[in-house]
Amino acid sequence: MFLIYRHLIKAATGPFFFGLFVITFLLMIQILYKFVDLFVSKGVPVWIATKVLFLSLGHTFALSVPMAVLISILMAVGQLAADHEITALKASGISLWAVLRPLLLMAGIIGLGLAAYNHFVFPESNHTLANLIYDINRQKPMMEIQEGQFTEMGDKMTIFVKHKDDLTGRIEDVSIFEKEKPGDLSPRLTTATWGMIIPDHESDSLLMELHDGEIHERPDKKDPSKYQVIRFRQHNVLVPNVERDFKESGRKARSDREMNMSDLWEAAKRESGHRQEISERVSDLSKNLLQWQFQLLDPDRRADVLGRRLTGKAGQRRTRLLEGKLKALPMKVGRVVDQAGYQGKIAESYIIKSNRFMVEFHKKLAIPFACIVFALLGVPMAVTASRSGKGISVTLALAVYLIYYLFLVGGEKLADRGKMDPLLAMWSANLVLLTIGIPVFIRTVREGKIFEFRLPGFLTRARPKDQNS
Repeated sequence: MFLIYRHLIKAATGPFFFGLFVITFLLMIQILYKFVDLFVSKGVPVWIATKVLFLSLGHTFALSVPMAVLISILMAVGQLAADHEITALKASGISLWAVLRPLLLMAGIIGLGLAAYNHFVFPESNHTLANLIYDINRQKPMMEIQEGQFTEMGDKMTIFVKHKDDLTGRIEDVSIFEKEKPGDLSPRLTTATWGMIIPDHESDSLLMELHDGEIHERPDKKDPSKYQVIRFRQHNVLVPNVERDFKESGRKARSDREMNMSDLWEAAKRESGHRQEISERVSDLSKNLLQWQFQLLDPDRRADVLGRRLTGKAGQRRTRLLEGKLKALPMKVGRVVDQAGYQGKIAESYIIKSNRFMVEFHKKLAIPFACIVFALLGVPMAVTASRSGKGISVTLALAVYLIYYLFLVGGEKLADRGKMDPLLAMWSANLVLLTIGIPVFIRTVREGKIFEFRLPGFLTRARPKDQNS
């Protein structure tokens, strides 16, 4: 058996590196197409462009390794089946379970290596790449702000735009979070229906001309009951020191894709803690409002707000004071509702950030596990190809790729927007393919067809013979 295992692994090793090279090359063409316009528009030197492309290999490896595992098994087992070696093994009493065992072990070792790579190597290479792109984009910050994403403009400002036109500089559905210092849990929130981005190349700054919006802020950070809203037709936000000639800035901040699994877990936990603090703050606002209202309505506690009971003119003034406070109640409720909405938007941003960290955490494990899933699917697909032709194998491989990456990309988008749990979003592709792969493999072991189409019984039932014939 050891010789058979060694033969199977040796047969799959060459196709694995071939598939890895081909898929990486195809992915690099897409990355090159993505960066060509950036390199040309920024006038990036050749050595920097080469460094960017080299560091981009780290991202492609994380995606191409599972694909290469499936290609290697399809090519290796398919060739063995075409040479009737699989038939000879079955005749010797060796089933497909024994064929799968060494290939599954090889896929598991590759998956463990890829998981270690995703934890130790990929975050560092991605951090270096992100620093290069960051330093290049600082020359023209318009290229840095991406629609539908939170863009960090330093440690104190975060910008979100739903739509952006790179040609005109127009942005729509704008939200800007401005912190007094890093870690501020109550940043100033500026929203606008639309605006314009105007780079100022002479002062190395960026002017955002906003229209039809609001500014929400707490003037006193220690008093949660104080809150103000400013509505404007036009408001300008100046972001200084965002444009300069290329220079390595030594940026220390890391995004979700620049963190290892330990940092991602801690970051997600920290954002969840901030969200809990926001929820407690909203609860305190409602509690304080209800207590204040209860004191006005309860005769025994009303004196705590209006003072002791008085008669005559003093009593009349006390009555008017009570009526004024009761009439002011709707305004106070409205302020609490506005502030709760403001806090809700901040809490939503923390939820989205927490989900992004957890999505990346699970992705670093789910993609390596796909090597095992693809190995389980590859063996029956290769055996079927030997019976039905290579076209069936290629079709099934493309179907597997399509299903897996549709689930992966779609789940990531839904989880980033808070529509789906990150765990389910990243592992759903593996679960679906395992649900399909296990029955398919068992059916192949029993030498049944993977896809079998049968006509209804009334179409296959024999017709009675004509009595006159």
